[in-house]
Amino acid sequence: MSTGKKLPEDLERRLKPCPLDWKRVDRFMKRARQDLKSAQVLKSDDLEGAYEFLYDCMLHGGLGYLASRSVQPDIRGKHKTVIDYISYALPKRYESKIQFYDRMRKKRHQLIYEPGPMGCTEKEFAEAALVAREFLELIENALRVENPQKEFDF
Repeated sequence: MSTGKKLPEDLERRLKPCPLDWKRVDRFMKRARQDLKSAQVLKSDDLEGAYEFLYDCMLHGGLGYLASRSVQPDIRGKHKTVIDYISYALPKRYESKIQFYDRMRKKRHQLIYEPGPMGCTEKEFAEAALVAREFLELIENALRVENPQKEFDF
């Protein structure tokens, strides 16, 4: 799914090359799957913690995708860089999922650094769970389409 587009300069500055390591990609994707499962297990006891696992699922999936393209976020703003790269690399028809992922990033930040009465509702969790699952499937499918010679174990 090569976009054929030139990487925006501001995004290019926030990335650094890394060697292509399919075992690393596989570990990211397996971790993302585990995050998704952990969110479901935790939701009845700790909705905010479960929401964070959903976010982590998307982050790990995104990091796996970047690693498959031999890049990784540089030091500052890693989470936002992952989102921006995914937005750049995937077709625009997925933009709403990527925007939702960015809203989850902001919500997670709030849950971690500003805990309070406005935590996470069951409705927010359910919507985030749906989007996280769809996003992970999107990333897995993109990896398979872009690398048909590979057999993945995630």
